Amino acid sequence: MPAITIDNHGIEAVARAGAFLDDLLQVADTVKQPWSLEPPLVESDFGNLREQLDAVYDPEPSISDAAETRIQRFAIIETAVRETFKNLIATTPIESPNFVRVWNLFDILSIMSDNELCDPALLLWLVEELLDSQTVTGCRKVFDFLESRRETITSKHFNQKKLIILRACNELARRLSRHLDPAFAGRILIFMFQSFPLGDKSAVNLRGEYHVENVTTFDQDPPKSDEDADKMDVDMDVSTPGDGSRRGGGKPHAAEGDKKPLDPDALYPIFWSLQEYFNQPKKLFETSQFTSFKTGIETTMTSFLAIKAEQPRSKEKQEKQLEELVNGFKRKQVDGEDALASGFNAKYLTSRDLFKLEISDLTFRRNILIQVLIVMDFLLALSPSAKEKLAQIETPNKSVTYSDQQLSEEDLIWVTKMKDNIMNYLKQGFEGPYFVRLLETVLARDKNWVWWKAENCPPIELPRLSPEAFLESKNSAAKLATTKRIPATPMGSLSLDFLGDDEEEKNWEKLKDLNRFKIPTLDDYKRGITEDDLEIEMPTNNETLNVAIEGKASKTWRALRMARTTKLATFDKIEDDDNIGVIFEEVPVEEDTEEQEEMANGEAIFPEDRRPIVVVDPASGSVFVKQLLAQHPRTFTKVAVHVTRKPAEDEVNGRDYHFVDQQAFNMLRDGDNFLEFSDEGDNIHGTSRKSVDAITDNDRIAVMEMDREGAQQVKDNAFDARFIFIQPPPTDTLEGQLRGSGLDDEQVQQILKSATEAAEHANTTPDFYHSVVEAEYSALESAIFGSAETMAEENLTPPTQAAAAATGDEDVAMGDDDAPATAPTPAASNV
Repeated sequence: MPAITIDNHGIEAVARAGAFLDDLLQVADTVKQPWSLEPPLVESDFGNLREQLDAVYDPEPSISDAAETRIQRFAIIETAVRETFKNLIATTPIESPNFVRVWNLFDILSIMSDNELCDPALLLWLVEELLDSQTVTGCRKVFDFLESRRETITSKHFNQKKLIILRACNELARRLSRHLDPAFAGRILIFMFQSFPLGDKSAVNLRGEYHVENVTTFDQDPPKSDEDADKMDVDMDVSTPGDGSRRGGGKPHAAEGDKKPLDPDALYPIFWSLQEYFNQPKKLFETSQFTSFKTGIETTMTSFLAIKAEQPRSKEKQEKQLEELVNGFKRKQVDGEDALASGFNAKYLTSRDLFKLEISDLTFRRNILIQVLIVMDFLLALSPSAKEKLAQIETPNKSVTYSDQQLSEEDLIWVTKMKDNIMNYLKQGFEGPYFVRLLETVLARDKNWVWWKAENCPPIELPRLSPEAFLESKNSAAKLATTKRIPATPMGSLSLDFLGDDEEEKNWEKLKDLNRFKIPTLDDYKRGITEDDLEIEMPTNNETLNVAIEGKASKTWRALRMARTTKLATFDKIEDDDNIGVIFEEVPVEEDTEEQEEMANGEAIFPEDRRPIVVVDPASGSVFVKQLLAQHPRTFTKVAVHVTRKPAEDEVNGRDYHFVDQQAFNMLRDGDNFLEFSDEGDNIHGTSRKSVDAITDNDRIAVMEMDREGAQQVKDNAFDARFIFIQPPPTDTLEGQLRGSGLDDEQVQQILKSATEAAEHANTTPDFYHSVVEAEYSALESAIFGSAETMAEENLTPPTQAAAAATGDEDVAMGDDDAPATAPTPAASNV
């Protein structure tokens, strides 16, 4: 191919640089066969470019300063590159296979910029010009190149390139129609997300601006007459009360007590007018607008609730469809370069004739309610508690905190109640709980993103690792990976060398030594560790020192293994791995716990059903659960939940709670590690799935205490457990107990309300709980182990009598009515 004609601009070095580029392009033509975008050219395809370029420039620079010489050389090569680029795009259309020479030129510039042989931003300047000169179809091809070379382009000199990348992508996004090219617009956003670090502010809407141009238009004309409506009506059965009375015109039905739904024609303008608040939520700061918003949401929810649910599918179809929902559908590959352009953008169709059909679709209703939930979170950020939290930020971003706005107590109650109603509605259907779980995760992450903007986007990158910390980690990893020498007598076993003696009688006596086969006690390990410590402090020689170190490690490990069965709680007090003396200390035993100690040393009594237990006790707190754990310490273990508060004086991390910071809590929540959680208000907590599994693996039954909402989350996660509800006492009795405990009036009313709602839920949903029991410990024990009659039929001993028999309490074992702890009575009402 003939060389490209280059205008030298009166400078011989520019002409030589142009010829040099032409030679490189000819080399690229031979390297890449066939001509295509892939694979990219690499530096080894061209040899030493630096030496070749040094021959292009003047051998003796006219400027002595190195910086000025560098600028002059960059200007020469840039002029030659621009002339080459201009001639290529002027003579070769982007649809032509020969346009691969432009991609080759870009690859050459990328290699040169990485080696600092030209301006780092030169490649992106040319890409920006190319995008400006092409149609949208041509821009897709240019973007194919950018996506394929993204890692190479952003790996070096990114600071000099990022503003050009941002400018080019934003300019291209403005040219696109989000309705006609949604896939291409999404590719641009993904490219910027992958190019810029997560903490970069360049793509953050710090001023809190909304996309006000995205206006939803709908039919403002009155509905058609009855005659026209009959002609255009869609043959679709959407059962809404009152729908059969009218099909088109007439006055809209009035909602009676927010329970009677409107017909589609009357609902139509109210429903679509809500899009204005989704588009510009700051309008809700006006009282009249907020009142209109509440009316629209309530009316819409009433109509949604009146729509018939889908017919239940068979169990096999449900499992198959749920599996497809979890794993995701495989995206079909479509041939042709305009495949992405044919993607569908979810812009709502607002025709009045289609409205009745639209609201009958579950996916459509879900999309609308997701928008409502986003607005609800926006409003909850204006609550007094949220404002107090924002006040702790030193330099808040006032554009997104709205410091002059605050939600009233009445509006806060409405928003909270409506959000709960929407969540409960979305849980309907066999895949509803899974959908809500995904939605809660997305909303939680969105709130974290909003909070980051409210804090003025503080840096989120981890600090650089110091050389000292790196070397320490490297040495520790090397020690762990080193193959250790196998000791001659592993695990501290005795040597068998004595069997080589000639006297057989003495050998038999030595084999009968008790030290060879008796199980050592903790005191034996204590003495052995003390002797090893003495040898380590004052070693006889290096050999005895090494033997003492290995012996102490072996004895320490075996002592911990033995102590875990009786002194596991003392492990939290071990501060140094080399000093485990705390496990050898005697634990003081109080007089009233002797019976429990004897029970703990005896055999554990397990129920037939050994699944984890969820106890919902809205009135008595943890009284009955504590009694259950005290009566059966070797059978049940309470699950310690994760909290973000500081521990109290008598609380132990890992035993009472797992105390973590907010960041660790968010990571566990976003990683779906919680069976249930609450991240709002003062009760921030989460029950870890791994904590429950750890108790089960340790041959214990996990016991979880939680409220009704937490139990509902555990149910929604399809976790296999036994759910037991403890009925609260009558309201008058419970109120007297609460006031006698010293609680104030607000706390009493809150507990009474929660207990009443929980009791109504237990009575109206009989399939939710496995057992609903009276507020007595014997009823709880009977629900777990089974009633006395059931256990008698199966020749089993009731747990309380079995425990009494183990302790020698004859009165209890014989079932004396005057004994303080009798056998469980059938007080449970098993559902």
